[in-house]
Amino acid sequence: MKTVELYAWVRHANMIEVISERAAADQFNINARTASRMLKFSVPPRSVRRKPSFRPKLDGFNGVIDGILAAHKNSRKKRRHKDFSNNIGP
Repeated sequence: MKTVELYAWVRHANMIEVISERAAADQFNINARTASRMLKFSVPPRSVRRKPSFRPKLDGFNGVIDGILAAHKNSRKKRRHKDFSNNIGP
């Protein structure tokens, strides 16, 4: 990943010092296409997720599991399930 400082150096070399894109790429040891992209954007563009995030297989059963855990809170201590609801991700 290229840093913001590298973007600034390439843009400065091209715009202020009037160095060509290819010469700036050679000077900073990067690809000419990368240097061209750096001149289009002042800061690195954010990455975009192409696929939706992975959903766990148990995602559809969260309501059932929560119901079982809620029902067992009233039972005797030795018969209770452990409460893992605090460890479930976002």
